[in-house]
Amino acid sequence: GGAGMRREGAGAPVPAMASTHRPPLHICAALTAVCVAIALHRPAVAAARPPSRSFADFESFWPLYVQQHSLTTTKLLHGVGTTLVVLSIAVRLGAASSLRVGLGLVSGICLSLLGADATASCSSGLPEAAVMVSLIVGAVRLYSGLPPSQTAAHLACGYVLPWVAHFFVERNRPATFSHPTFSLIGDFALLGSLLTGRLP
Repeated sequence: GGAGMRREGAGAPVPAMASTHRPPLHICAALTAVCVAIALHRPAVAAARPPSRSFADFESFWPLYVQQHSLTTTKLLHGVGTTLVVLSIAVRLGAASSLRVGLGLVSGICLSLLGADATASCSSGLPEAAVMVSLIVGAVRLYSGLPPSQTAAHLACGYVLPWVAHFFVERNRPATFSHPTFSLIGDFALLGSLLTGRLP
């Protein structure tokens, strides 16, 4: 095989994951639990927020998310987009590495809530998005060894179908532009609603 690739059994080559430098899985799980606890108990930030970025928590943001995803086609395109990214990671990396990527994603999103608080006074969601991507990419890299470029590519692919839905079906502006972290959490919440048949 070529440089930076390894083979698992007789299968096709898969990306090298720098397994010798990854923390044990139980450490990754513990770190994820800490990140979740930090996110759930983060202090309220009394920042002056611009009108377009007025939501300080996901609970208050959720009604806007539901409003912007009112059509069934929009919901389905979001669900399909998120599912395809999850499946592509699972098929390419296998169960063990995919679990590490999942823990890294959860940790990155939880820490991104702190980034959302820190950038609350910004008029654009771009600084928050930059922090979010950096934290997710970094956490996934730490836990799984997946190269940052691949993590960023998976994230980008996950937005293709949802944005098609927003611009050509729902015909509105994605909430990602103003609240990227809450919007990403909303995408997974919507996928959960689709899978359980409890659509908002």
